[in-house]
Amino acid sequence: MATTIPTNPTSQTVNLLLQKVTDPDPDFRFMALSDLFNVLSIAKPELLHHDYNTASRTVDNVVRALDDQNGEVQNQAIKCLGPLVRKLPTQLIVPMIEKLSSLKLKNSVDNSVPAMAMRATVEALPRPIAGIQPTRDVVEAYNSITRVLIPRFLGRSTPGGKIVPGLLENDQDLSSYSVDVLIEVVRCFGPMLQHVEIEALLDAVVTLLESDKGNSVVKKRAVVAVSMLANYLPDDVLVTFIKRAVDVLSHSNVPAVTTRLYITILGSMARSIPYRFGRHLPELAPFILNVLGEEQLEAQLEEISEGGDTGLEFNDIREAALVALEAFLSSCPTQMRPFTEAAITACLRYLKFDPNYAMDEDEDMDEEEEEDEFEEDDEFEADGGFDDDDDASWKVRRCAAKALHTIISTRSSGDLLDSGVLYGKIAPALIKRFEEREENVRLEVLSAMALLIRKTGEGIIPEFSVDSTSSEYINQLPPSRKRRRQSSAGGASSFALNITSSDLSGTGLTSPTLEKVPAAGPRADLAGLTPVIIKVATKLLKGKAISSRQAIINLLDDMISVQRGGLASYFDQLIGLILEAIKSSSAAPAPTCNSVTGGNASATASTLRIAALRLTSDIAKNHSSADLQPYLSKIVAGVVAVVHDRIYKISGEAIRTAEELVKTITPPRSRLTAQKFKGELQKLYDVIIDRTIANDADAEVRQKAIHALGTLLSRTTGTEGSGLLSQDKRTTALGYLLDRLKNETTRLAAVRAIDNIGALSTTGVYFERQWIREVVNELAAQLRKSDRSLRGSSVMALKHLVLSTATEGALDDATIESVVTQLTPVISKNDAQLLGPGLLVLARLAAEKPTIVVTGKLIHALCELLRANMAGSVLDSLLVLVTNIGSGGQGRPLMAGLLKEVGVGGEPAVVGKVIGTLLVASGTSAGVTMDSFVQEINANSGDQARASLALAVLGEAGLRLGPNFPLPPKLFLDQFSNEFDKVSLAAATALGRAGAGNVPKYVPSILHAMQKEGNTQYLLLQAIKEVLQQAALGAADIADFSTPIWDQILNATGAEDNKAVCAECIGRMVIIDPKTYMPKLQSLLRAESQVLRAIAVQALRYTLPDENEAFDTLLKSYLVDMLKTMLEDPDMEIRRHAMSTFNSASHNKPELILGQLNQLMPYVMNETVKKPELVREVQMGPFKHIIDDGLEVRKAAYETLYALMETAFSRISIIDLYDRIVAGLSDDGDIRALCNLMVSKLVFIDPDETTRRLDSIAEAFRQTLSTKLKDTAVKQELEKQEEANKAALRVTLLLGDKLKSALNTTGNSVGSAGTGSNQVWTRYWEWVNKDFHTQLKSLRDESKAGGSGSGENA
Repeated sequence: MATTIPTNPTSQTVNLLLQKVTDPDPDFRFMALSDLFNVLSIAKPELLHHDYNTASRTVDNVVRALDDQNGEVQNQAIKCLGPLVRKLPTQLIVPMIEKLSSLKLKNSVDNSVPAMAMRATVEALPRPIAGIQPTRDVVEAYNSITRVLIPRFLGRSTPGGKIVPGLLENDQDLSSYSVDVLIEVVRCFGPMLQHVEIEALLDAVVTLLESDKGNSVVKKRAVVAVSMLANYLPDDVLVTFIKRAVDVLSHSNVPAVTTRLYITILGSMARSIPYRFGRHLPELAPFILNVLGEEQLEAQLEEISEGGDTGLEFNDIREAALVALEAFLSSCPTQMRPFTEAAITACLRYLKFDPNYAMDEDEDMDEEEEEDEFEEDDEFEADGGFDDDDDASWKVRRCAAKALHTIISTRSSGDLLDSGVLYGKIAPALIKRFEEREENVRLEVLSAMALLIRKTGEGIIPEFSVDSTSSEYINQLPPSRKRRRQSSAGGASSFALNITSSDLSGTGLTSPTLEKVPAAGPRADLAGLTPVIIKVATKLLKGKAISSRQAIINLLDDMISVQRGGLASYFDQLIGLILEAIKSSSAAPAPTCNSVTGGNASATASTLRIAALRLTSDIAKNHSSADLQPYLSKIVAGVVAVVHDRIYKISGEAIRTAEELVKTITPPRSRLTAQKFKGELQKLYDVIIDRTIANDADAEVRQKAIHALGTLLSRTTGTEGSGLLSQDKRTTALGYLLDRLKNETTRLAAVRAIDNIGALSTTGVYFERQWIREVVNELAAQLRKSDRSLRGSSVMALKHLVLSTATEGALDDATIESVVTQLTPVISKNDAQLLGPGLLVLARLAAEKPTIVVTGKLIHALCELLRANMAGSVLDSLLVLVTNIGSGGQGRPLMAGLLKEVGVGGEPAVVGKVIGTLLVASGTSAGVTMDSFVQEINANSGDQARASLALAVLGEAGLRLGPNFPLPPKLFLDQFSNEFDKVSLAAATALGRAGAGNVPKYVPSILHAMQKEGNTQYLLLQAIKEVLQQAALGAADIADFSTPIWDQILNATGAEDNKAVCAECIGRMVIIDPKTYMPKLQSLLRAESQVLRAIAVQALRYTLPDENEAFDTLLKSYLVDMLKTMLEDPDMEIRRHAMSTFNSASHNKPELILGQLNQLMPYVMNETVKKPELVREVQMGPFKHIIDDGLEVRKAAYETLYALMETAFSRISIIDLYDRIVAGLSDDGDIRALCNLMVSKLVFIDPDETTRRLDSIAEAFRQTLSTKLKDTAVKQELEKQEEANKAALRVTLLLGDKLKSALNTTGNSVGSAGTGSNQVWTRYWEWVNKDFHTQLKSLRDESKAGGSGSGENA
């Protein structure tokens, strides 16, 4: 039946279709209803509003179709109800609901159709949205529900006095679908339901639960209904219900089914209304724990031993109790703290509850067990295990494991993990259950143990994991926040790569060494349990269950990550089993799917092999080559065998593992023994080359192979490595890399591989000159590409290749000209990412061929750069370039350009450094002399810019010339009296830099001047600061003058302007001589003078960014005590500075405070609490203002919390942290912004706890978004509120997007409602999507644009 539906249908179109709805042919009826659905979907809202007759006939026909003999027709009729309700006149809604609620099917056997139809109708009605006044349509829809549907649920009396039982009372009508209708009514109209209706519905549902009516499915849906209703229960009704539950649970003669249902309801309520429910936990939790008590378990075991009850009811009640206990622990963690020990004991008690499996509970974990016992279990599993009817105790054990998982998740960080409870009580019990015979339980146990291991490592050991597509080169080491001791003066030393051995351990350049296990703490506990874990793990790896094998492999991987190795002693037990898991032949068993917490929900043969390869890679990465050597041949053979696997993910993971093996075999990791494994290296070379040039290989596999090839070539250089790979194979491989460099799809990977080769190549390696020139030209050409990632990688590769001693003298004039031509626009664009490396490339080329490098265009570009703002790291590179240009005899044209084109047009301090450096480097060939700048100072004392520039030039020259600098200090001191502050400050800086170059001559003059009272003290302190800065960098020696300098600094602290610079100077002195001045700094923190204490706090903060192992060693014994002293200070301003210092310590020296963080956290948490006694009202004219004196300290405390989240998250109690974050979301604007950022991070760091806090987050966001400013609000207030709204909406979108699986933001079905949790969030989500639709759309578009932009530049 072909029907053409008009684009603008009318009621006449509907009339024509209604004639076919009653056709005898079911196909015609189905097609007519399908067309009707399309018509109702596209028509205008008022389609049937003015044609009552057609609307009524449509309702009758659709309702009649619900009783059709054909199931497809019935389904189509249900589908039509939604759009039909939206088109009906309001006066027909009540009759339609009445017909649906009293519908009796005669022709259909599916009794769920009326309830499904009713649910579709309720869902389509206009519904209220929290925070918005209900519209007329919403009110009429609610009236229809309350007049017809709610009485239908509860039962009603007819005009003749006959009592009609409700849907929840009538055995014939009762089904889970009827309860689903009630759930839909509460979900859609809950905010409008009257208290009497809510109470009546609750009584009806609870009565249903207590009765014998309905099957288990009905009872489960009824529990969901109760949890939905709980969101709208008045407090008195909730208290009454709780008392009712307590009364039921306190009687021993209550039927087991009733006890189980009440326990289930309580658990569901805990998830639905955690904050209101949490107040009642002190009286409810003991009943749940009593159900899980020892006495009842002993009685049940005794009854089973005597051949009595099989325990089905007992198991059901304990399962429900453990599920409820898990809900209490996850939803109300603060209120459950007093019951922690009892909860853990109950979970451990039922974790080993297995009455049908004889096992000695007191069995020692170290006792030898029979190997064949586990194999018998495997055979048992293969046959399907116990049937649920025979033994359901596994469900109890699984719930116990899940509850333990929740305890570990919510109570580990800064809590039970540090106190030793988790490793002392829970971990041994979990390990005992690794050999659990039921697969589902075993996976939950492994998941809980793996989580505990990961929690042990969180935040303690810095992760250095490089993405498979990223480079592990020297240049891409994580940027340190610390201040490295290197001079900005440049010179040859700037070419050196400042890398510590700890940095190199992550790149495979040094052989990993086993970290010393702490004497106590979580890591020590884990190390103590490692032998037992390995013993049981080997048995699991021999089993047949894929999910368990993958779970134990992931657990072992977690152990390696946390301990940075630690499994070397067990290689003989593990290596063979891991390699067996890698083989494709081990994939024979069919894939298994299990819904578990640990992420093995879809373990297959392929995912098992990938996990085994990843574990092999991490073993090679984190264990020393000496430990691995006995097994290398076997490992290499196993990995090489799967490199060509047809599944690209396996092949790619095998390549990544092969790269780690290359690092293990080659020097410098494997010194003096590399030749022994030359054959294994050859095998790895062959497969890597094969995958590099294979055009049929997946792009990801080729990219990983190219990266691995770069690693192999870079590691086979020098005196030790060159003999591992023949020159012809090296040349061939380099040729392949050049080919891949010219290919668009593999270019980025090839650039990074070449970068690796250039960075690690030594003089012992030979590159063909033609290859170097072609590669350099290709790399230089990429600097103009739009791909930011490609540009950045190319300039770094170019830098390392050009700076490498292996390529010295290999570039011809044409290539150098090409590179200079390509780099000149980079300088003009002032791209900070490319500038630093690009300038160093030019510096090296200028040292070799200055006449070719120094062109008019380059000089012009450098002048443009100096006229603009640039980063400090770029200045260091620029000074190296200028030094080399001057040393090469090309300083005159550059000096002329700088003086003519830049002059006073740039920042005098920066331009002065460049000109001063060039002046010294050029010697007599610069075209100008120092006398020229002295004359400039004397002639232009009234010209701020010229005088400042001349002073900066002379100061830099004095620093670089040292004792050879001929000018006296008086030249600079005379300028202190200049009428312009800018000139006098420039003179002070220049005096300090010149003084650092010639300490014996200048420092006494500075100290002598400081003894005189006057307004020059601040300037002299600036000079001292400059001297101390250079001394801290090692460029000056002030040992002979340190004591008078310290005394003069303290004498100058009285003036307000001097305080900040005095604090910095004291900090510098502590860095220079910590043994002498650290105790003095500590004593200053206890000084009576508030000024000295404040200066000491800031001085400590100045020392923290400095990087020096000797200084850190000494600081470690002082830092925590000093922080405690300043955080306890009675002065609020000092406590604010103390918070900033603590913040700096968490960023720069986290390793020094992590161990004792529990001593410092109470101070931070206390300062985040708003103190009413610090809030006061101030009268300002006719207006009253609220002043919060504690705001600044509170803000600093929140900033410290934010910093600690990045560096010490595992040491902070997530419960306490989230409590303060939620409180901060309703605080001052700046604190709200910080808390929004923290929530945005916690979405990724701890999504489980974030999901549990959604309701409170929603309430805080609703408060922010509902703020209405006064009509007299100024523009600044409006902008501030708009920004606050935007921030709240941005986080709302993030939460809705990242937590979709846990939220009701993806649909309106009953299924999405889940158990009724997060209803506050759900209502908030609906509200913001309606009231802030435009803003949300704008933010979504902004996010998409940002995502595509970052993807393009990635």
